[in-house]
Amino acid sequence: MKGIYCLEGIWDEDLREKSSVKPILELLHNNKNIDFIYHKCATAEELEYFVKKWTLKKYSKYPILYFAFHGEKNKLILGDKKTYSLDSLADLLAGQCGKSIIIFGSCSTLALRKNYLTKFLCKTGCLAICGYQKDVDWIHSTAFEMLILFQMQVNEFSKRGITAIENKVNSIARKFKDELKFRMLTSRKL
Repeated sequence: MKGIYCLEGIWDEDLREKSSVKPILELLHNNKNIDFIYHKCATAEELEYFVKKWTLKKYSKYPILYFAFHGEKNKLILGDKKTYSLDSLADLLAGQCGKSIIIFGSCSTLALRKNYLTKFLCKTGCLAICGYQKDVDWIHSTAFEMLILFQMQVNEFSKRGITAIENKVNSIARKFKDELKFRMLTSRKL
């Protein structure tokens, strides 16, 4: 199984609020034996620290990098409404994402032109990126993300395998097409 490395932002300024994607990771682990690493991030420094850790060889069995944050076009929203751009993330991950997929579980982050996202793919070297092009309902998007995290387990993470993964993800996404406006771009056509 392919491990999931999840970094999750703060969903609510009221820290008593308990919303989290961690229960879906636990469900996948308990029912399908999919390992995961999970950390909360509220600052750019925390995000960068944990992203750099993910690039270490000892975490190579966690090729799915899953960002669960609030988002806006081209950005993840951190604590105190500060943002972290995809440009900064691409610089941080430059050339270090071979055989990996990045999931942006964040509203509107991928509401960008395809050529911009293609540059992100090329710079990072990842097999694919996927995420939302509009604001989405938290419960629906989280349930959808659980489905795609499971589907990513079936095929190898290679140029050939990514085509099968893309087809499966797109098949699931069609059911939520208007509601989620989800997109996946792969390196297979680069």
